[in-house]
Amino acid sequence: MSGRLLVSVSSIFDQTRKAADALVKDLGSEGIEVSLLVAPHIDGDWRLSRDKQTRAWLEKQLDGGRELILNGFDQPVQGRRSEFATLETHEARLRLTGAIRQMEQIGFTFSVFAPPRWRMSEGTADVLPEFDFKVSASSRGLHDLRTGEFLQCRNLSVGEGFGAAKWWRRNVLNAATRGASRGNTIRLSVSGRNLVNPKVARDFRATAVAALEQGAQPRSYMTALP
Repeated sequence: MSGRLLVSVSSIFDQTRKAADALVKDLGSEGIEVSLLVAPHIDGDWRLSRDKQTRAWLEKQLDGGRELILNGFDQPVQGRRSEFATLETHEARLRLTGAIRQMEQIGFTFSVFAPPRWRMSEGTADVLPEFDFKVSASSRGLHDLRTGEFLQCRNLSVGEGFGAAKWWRRNVLNAATRGASRGNTIRLSVSGRNLVNPKVARDFRATAVAALEQGAQPRSYMTALP
């Protein structure tokens, strides 16, 4: 039985948009969907609301049927820990409310939520059903917020708090190829910050294509669950 192939890019802002666009087009030519993880605040004073070019690019992607995933509220607060990794319910509710409100003000709504670095506290998971999300994704797998169904599938990440060196990329390739050959669901993610390195972009593309060649079927996060 074939597994699923989910590919995503995070940290999309003015300095990484072109690299993300190149990967989206490249993998699209192979029939591989790429989900885009977006947040209202990234890197110091960068705000999506002020970046017309990135906003226009995201709108074009959305109009073309691409999946956008809400990826937190204020990523610069992460430090050594990801933003939603340890939050209690009250703080998680406040941050989700703020992120949703700010994104709605510039015309974006979301059916899927994934915390930065995929690290989700119990408090965050507890409050997600209060919002309009249909699916959430964590380091453990995919959660259907409508039915309570859970699909266990770990994420293979390049950058964004994970490795990006050559040996790490080789391990990700091997794990993705091996898992796809066994019919497992393969989740691949890469930070836009690392995609600006041509070698990282090349190896990440090769990993996604290798999983495809082993029979993994491309899906979005919304369509990965039955």
